[in-house]
Amino acid sequence: MAYFRREINSPDAMLEIGQQRDSSAQLLHFFGFNAAVGTTYETIWNNGGGQYAYPSQALTMSCVSTSADDTQAILISGLDEDYQEIYDIVQLSGTTPVTTTNQFYRINAARTLAGVNVGAISISNSGTVYAYIGPDLGTHQAIIYTVPASRSLYIHQVTFNSGTVNPNKFMTARGSIISSTGVENRFWESTFQQDVYFNLRVPFIVREKTDFLIEAKSSSGENELSIYMGAVLLEDHV
Repeated sequence: MAYFRREINSPDAMLEIGQQRDSSAQLLHFFGFNAAVGTTYETIWNNGGGQYAYPSQALTMSCVSTSADDTQAILISGLDEDYQEIYDIVQLSGTTPVTTTNQFYRINAARTLAGVNVGAISISNSGTVYAYIGPDLGTHQAIIYTVPASRSLYIHQVTFNSGTVNPNKFMTARGSIISSTGVENRFWESTFQQDVYFNLRVPFIVREKTDFLIEAKSSSGENELSIYMGAVLLEDHV
């Protein structure tokens, strides 16, 4: 199979994208985890229960750890109000909050730049957490992403791993996309007990300036759920 760019031929397109041989293509891996999915829909990220709330405007973020030992730098990646990519490096000061220089309209990723964090690191504004790095993880774990302007996200693989072992219990998951004007479409919904795999021959496309997330709920009690999603971010060529 030839590479999708005519000037680059390869038997393995994904390998070439991973090698960044084309600056207009970026290979993305998403890992989301929720240790206690309850009986109402929750976003799959490692900050726990409830549905993720997006900022209504660009906000300065407060970064703080639950441990005084966390004084390393963290990298926050996201978008401004024009859906342009922005980054910020914040030097933590343990349990003392430190604010970002940039204002974020969306946060797509956060990770430590040195060592591993001892405590839980929250990136928030006015008490609402927009990114979370769990203890000893070093990175934000979430199936939450907003597509930058002039790009599209091509999702080609999704894997669900459920902790459900009771044959009388099941989980329900759904995918959601929200446009920049606030129109929400929950385009997919499915029930399952343990593992679900989607290997898409034709990728699912999420267009520019669109929020994407996955939510789930348990039929009873609480269950763990982890999700892997593989995708390619491409520049839109008009």
